[in-house]
Amino acid sequence: MPDNILFYAVFLSQILLLSFYFPRKMLKRISYVFATYPPSQYPRLYPEPIEYYEKAQRNYRNLNVAVLLVGLSLLAVFLGDSRSGEWDMGNFVFPYFMIQFFPVMLLEIRSFKYYRLMRKADSRTTRKAELQPRRLFDFISPTMIGLAVLVYFAFIALILYIRQFDFPWFGGYWNIVGVTAANVFFAAIVAWNMYGKKQDPYQAYEDRKRQLELVVQQMVFMSIAATTFMAIEVVLASLDLRDLQPTAMSLYFQLIAVVCLRTLRIDNINFAVYKGDPSEEKTETRNYAANALNFASVGLWVGLGLGLLFGALILVEGGTVKGFAMGVGIGTILGLVVGSLLESRRGSSPTV
Repeated sequence: MPDNILFYAVFLSQILLLSFYFPRKMLKRISYVFATYPPSQYPRLYPEPIEYYEKAQRNYRNLNVAVLLVGLSLLAVFLGDSRSGEWDMGNFVFPYFMIQFFPVMLLEIRSFKYYRLMRKADSRTTRKAELQPRRLFDFISPTMIGLAVLVYFAFIALILYIRQFDFPWFGGYWNIVGVTAANVFFAAIVAWNMYGKKQDPYQAYEDRKRQLELVVQQMVFMSIAATTFMAIEVVLASLDLRDLQPTAMSLYFQLIAVVCLRTLRIDNINFAVYKGDPSEEKTETRNYAANALNFASVGLWVGLGLGLLFGALILVEGGTVKGFAMGVGIGTILGLVVGSLLESRRGSSPTV
């Protein structure tokens, strides 16, 4: 029972942190940009009409409110069902984390289109390029890189040590393969940001430098955190403390959210580069109705309703509350995916 109470407290923290605190900060940031850097003075910042970005802001808010309600409902089921102690709560932590991260992933996917549209609208005939070569240690200290390497090899040593006990649940060398693949992925993100094509054609040199520093530091920290988390999972299993694994997983997800959702401070960004050039011709823009149909939100609520119906049918047919919660989760995820696909097909606009 104490383990359950600890898990409930940590899971509540995950719900509020990822579906209330961070979305609220993001929404305040977007509103500040709208108010301080309007399209009339900073047209390069808005490849699409302002109505589109306002609608996208509402989409983001509605999605996070719905995900928050799903999480609180799931926690209420945990607390209200006497059999909750018999569940493998780790089965719920990861799916719900993916639901929580969906609005952020949607923004990231659309950002590629946003920058592509921004580059297309860039009519400048002369460009500036930085001639200074980029080196890894310009953005992060050798000590942090050395720590990441040390943690990685310590994990390999741990796996080799645990392997000699022949635990039936132990994945053996596949643990090393998984962690290595994750670290290669983090390294690829660093290389793509450092040497890949500049996404924002107007971004000032100092802003890009700070952005690269942030990304490199995030990925190195993610490498250390992911490797350490896998080591903790293996140790907990070997000590027969599997009941603590869902709590450790939730804490890990909150940690990587804190790291990944860090952004550059707005007051340090050079927004002057997004001001319009008086010599450029003003292009015609499309108008969007402010009350346009929101397919993403509709899909979410329809999916949630179908999920509740599906979960209720599971209970009627003799299923468990766990099955009910899984039904709600499946329906919600399907609603999010279908609604987002409809929204992306509806228009060619990129992102907020």
